[in-house]
Amino acid sequence: GGGGLVYSARHLAAVDAGQFAKTFGWYRSILQVTEENQPVLNCFGLHEWAMVYRPAGAEVPASLEYQKDVLPLRVSQDEINEAVERTGIQCTHVDAIRFFAPSATPFNVHAGLEREDQMRLENPACVHASMDLLKIAMKIVPFIPSNLLADALEVSLAARRLDVAASPYDASAFHLAPVKIETAEGRIEYRDQQL
Repeated sequence: GGGGLVYSARHLAAVDAGQFAKTFGWYRSILQVTEENQPVLNCFGLHEWAMVYRPAGAEVPASLEYQKDVLPLRVSQDEINEAVERTGIQCTHVDAIRFFAPSATPFNVHAGLEREDQMRLENPACVHASMDLLKIAMKIVPFIPSNLLADALEVSLAARRLDVAASPYDASAFHLAPVKIETAEGRIEYRDQQL
């Protein structure tokens, strides 16, 4: 026929209805909270900087170690440290925070977040919340229209581009210009692209 993904009765019968209902309910609640909460427009994507924060004497953060052969830094380690220490971090997304360098965690206003905090803090300006739309759509894909999945992909890709552009990495090899959040102009540009 036309190719593509086909779900048969056998595939759907293998789905644990109770677990799927629980998962679906969680995602529905997250999406509702995200839509209802006020946008946080002062995070400026510093979560990526917190992942590679390294004060004198600290171990090399895991994120810096595994990215070193993929994306070089576009700013010095001193500039990264200064941005984190000067600005502080306003990250509200539990999945971003868990990748922070250990020494950066105290700089986050929302240090020590747990999964349950997502219900309270998820917001429509968070790039990670926007990227999560694709994850959520993929989890419930047999029950949503394909155009909704395509929209989730589009939003997620735009959010990831902003995420990487605002990071301390040099993504010019991928034709991505930096959003220099270490400057006042860059922070305004980031905020303008968040929503």
